[in-house]
Amino acid sequence: RRALSPLDLTNAYLDRIAQLNPPLNAFVTLTAAPARVEARRALPNPLPPLFGIPIAHKDLFETAGVRTTAGSKLFDNYTPSHDAAIVRQLSRAGALTLGKTNTHELGGGVTTNNPFYGTTRNPVDRARIPGGSSGGSAVAVAARMCAAATGSDTGGSVRIPAALCGCVGFKPTFGRLSTRGLLGASPTFEHVGFLTRTVEDAQLMFAAAEGDPKGLPPPDSAGGGKPSGLPGLRVGVPKAFFFTALQPEVAIAFGRALSTFRVLGATVTDLALPIDETTMARVFDPIVSWEIWSRYGPDWKLTPALFSPVFSEFFRTERPTVAEVESAREALSTFQAEVDHVFNDVDMIITPTVPMTAPLINGPIDGMKILRNTWPFNAAGTPAISVPCGNDANGLPIGLQIVGRRDNDDGVLRAARMLSEVRP
Repeated sequence: RRALSPLDLTNAYLDRIAQLNPPLNAFVTLTAAPARVEARRALPNPLPPLFGIPIAHKDLFETAGVRTTAGSKLFDNYTPSHDAAIVRQLSRAGALTLGKTNTHELGGGVTTNNPFYGTTRNPVDRARIPGGSSGGSAVAVAARMCAAATGSDTGGSVRIPAALCGCVGFKPTFGRLSTRGLLGASPTFEHVGFLTRTVEDAQLMFAAAEGDPKGLPPPDSAGGGKPSGLPGLRVGVPKAFFFTALQPEVAIAFGRALSTFRVLGATVTDLALPIDETTMARVFDPIVSWEIWSRYGPDWKLTPALFSPVFSEFFRTERPTVAEVESAREALSTFQAEVDHVFNDVDMIITPTVPMTAPLINGPIDGMKILRNTWPFNAAGTPAISVPCGNDANGLPIGLQIVGRRDNDDGVLRAARMLSEVRP
């Protein structure tokens, strides 16, 4: 509506950051002065889709002239001379960078309890974790310290904090967005993603990242402002594995979301996915371990003091053998083909994003349980989104995960948007 200038909006977010970041610790680096300079620039013609929109970047993404720590002492003084691909694309689309957000050390965990740059706290309950490793981005978005933020997702690092903080977290199809300039450690599973307050905003960010000049996606309606629904959509629910040890309130919230899909005209059926308690050890763990060893093992051997005791403990475990990694890659290829085959019978798969709401920072924290429902779709390479679907008795957010066939990113976003637009 052009009721606010980019500078008005930037200053409003910076004021909000000044108020809320000290207790929440979402940002580790602010770029207030450059953001204000960019906000004063003249209106271009044509207007890019994100012109004047203040966003934040996870501190795993390289930013030209701005310190990029990766949540690690290893990069404490690292100032890149170039932008990561996603940073460059969003800047070209007109977005303004407010700063860099906190992450779990080297992106390797689900809490964002960072030993070097401080603990990030959940904006709903500051005694609880926000999830990770894109915890700073999720908190910045959920606490309204920026309009949107980037994140990376290797095993759930966008969707987990979105679920625990009550915002939207979208991971596109593997390879759809470039990971160049991401200080990651596992290229086989790493995805670029977004944290936003609404699905519509996720659509905007995704379109801008892909260089789509169209801007705002059209509303999903049949006319007259009424939602068109999801008639004919085939939704599958994998009860085995993904529903193990659900917190009761998570199960109730999921059931309500399932009812909403039916109201929208979707057909809901149970389905079996090719996954059990041994799958992660066969298709995921050996590859991740091998790639972390390859990326950071030499640094650890040379300067172990730059790694936390927890991360150092990883390097005291035995590195997988070449044969074990080759076997895992074969198993991964089979797993991906089997998941692809499942989508011959359904259009979307839905699960709870995380089996529980946010645990206390002081624990106990079961990281493998938190990761349980998200990592399979990094292995599968499929698009996946977490959207809010309720709260527990303490007001803590609950997330619903929607997954689609590879390259059906727009279908996942449309289903998520329809669901969010009919829910209160």
